[in-house]
Amino acid sequence: MYELLTGSPPFSGPDPMKTYNIILRGIDMIEFPKKIAKNAANLIKKLCRDNPSERLGNLKNGVKDIQKHKWFEGFNWEGLRKGTLTPPIVPSVASPTDTSNFDSFPEDNDEPPPDDNSGWDIDF
Repeated sequence: MYELLTGSPPFSGPDPMKTYNIILRGIDMIEFPKKIAKNAANLIKKLCRDNPSERLGNLKNGVKDIQKHKWFEGFNWEGLRKGTLTPPIVPSVASPTDTSNFDSFPEDNDEPPPDDNSGWDIDF
C-alpha cells in the first residue's frame, strides 16, 4: 500500500545491508511523505506491526477491522464483492493486442544464458 501511494518501497537503502537494518527498525521508524494522508499512514502502520497478534486484520474482528478503518470510509465493499464497482479510468483499447496504454521499452536483445548441460533441470 505504501509503495502504491508513493511509488517506492517503505524499506529501502543504498545497499542490501542498509535496507535490512531499516527493515529491522520497523514501520514506526519510517518517515511518511507529506503527500500520504494521516489515515493512510495509520492504516499502513497498523497492517505492518511486527507482532502478528497486534496486526490489523489479525485481531478479534478480523478483516472487518480493516474494512472499518477511517481510510476506507465511504468505500463500497459490497460493490467490490459483487464486482459492480465503476472503475475510475476506462482506457480506450482498439483491439485485444492494443498496447498503446503501456509505456514503450527498448527491445530486449540479450542472449539467453548458456545451458551448463549438467542436467539439474531434467525434471522440469
